[in-house]
Parts: sequence; C-alpha cells; structure tokens
Amino acid sequence: MVSLHHIEEQLKKIGCNFRFWGRPEIRELQHILVEGEVIAQAVNGRYEGGFALLVVTDHRLLLIDKKPMFLTLEDIRFDMISEIDFSAHLLEGRVEIMTPNRKLAFVAWNQGRLRVLLNYVQQRITDIRHHYMERQFQPQFQPQPGQQYSAPVVGSLVMQGSAQHTLPSHMYTKTPLTMRRHRIPKFY
Repeated sequence: MVSLHHIEEQLKKIGCNFRFWGRPEIRELQHILVEGEVIAQAVNGRYEGGFALLVVTDHRLLLIDKKPMFLTLEDIRFDMISEIDFSAHLLEGRVEIMTPNRKLAFVAWNQGRLRVLLNYVQQRITDIRHHYMERQFQPQFQPQPGQQYSAPVVGSLVMQGSAQHTLPSHMYTKTPLTMRRHRIPKFY
C-alpha cells in the first residue's frame, strides 16, 4: 500500500493540487496504487455516474468516484484501449475511451490537463504496441554459433520467415487504434 504523503508528493510534482474537490478520490488512491507505480497525470471532471477523478499512471488509467457508502473504480489497462476520441468546447474538454466491452465518456473543465493526460495515454499505447510488434517479429529460431540455418522447403516454396507476416492489429479487437480530435473554433 502506498502512503497518502507519497501520493500527494507525486501529485505536487505534476502540478495537481486538489485541496477541496477530489480529496476522497485521492485518499482512495492509496488503496489502489501498487508499490513503484507512478502517477503521470490527474484531472477532475464528471462521467455518467457523477463527479470523478481520472488518473493515469505508468501502468494504467484509473477512474475513481468516491462518495459516502459508494465507490466506483474503473481500471483500464493501456493494451485494452481500442479507440480514443477527444473534443474541446468553450468551457470543457471531453474524452471518450473505448475498450472492446466498454465506452467511458469523461468531461473535464481543465482542457489543458485533460489534453496532457490524453497525450500521455496515447504515448504509452504507442510504446506498448511498438514493443509488442518488435516481439512479434523477432525470429522464432536462432541457430547456435557455427550452425547454419536453412529455411524449410515446402513444395517448391521456401519459407521466408517473418517477412511474410502481416502487421498485427490490436490484440483484443483486431483493429488498429484510432484517435479523433474535434476542435470547435474559438470566437474572441
């Protein structure tokens, strides 16, 4: 279990200072985070169930809604996210995060912080998928030093190894990640 003092230090480091709104959710974070998990960004806002705190760590995305005798906790791993939609309006920003079995719509009044959170999530998804693709295309058989490897002959075709593979798509939905940004023009 992570101490509340450690969580508040992490939040100060990223510029999040929630003194009144979101205090129950921050206290709940000490029961959710694991040792070594680092908070990358947090933003207050609302979702279909009411007021909540959206937190992104180096491992996952968390939605925490803590009310008296009521707790809603959504834990979304980066590799489960299939699509992200972002839109900015005059006074608020909206993000929709789609997974294979759920759609989470979150509205925040702090558009800048929501955008930073979204950019971090997008970067983590890209890093994870890049790592997954590198592992996918590593040769399955590596000959011992001094040993030559010849590709097996099947009929009159020689197997070409991983060069013939198609690029893997999202591992749960078999579709690539899409991200849409909608911008409403500002009138000054």
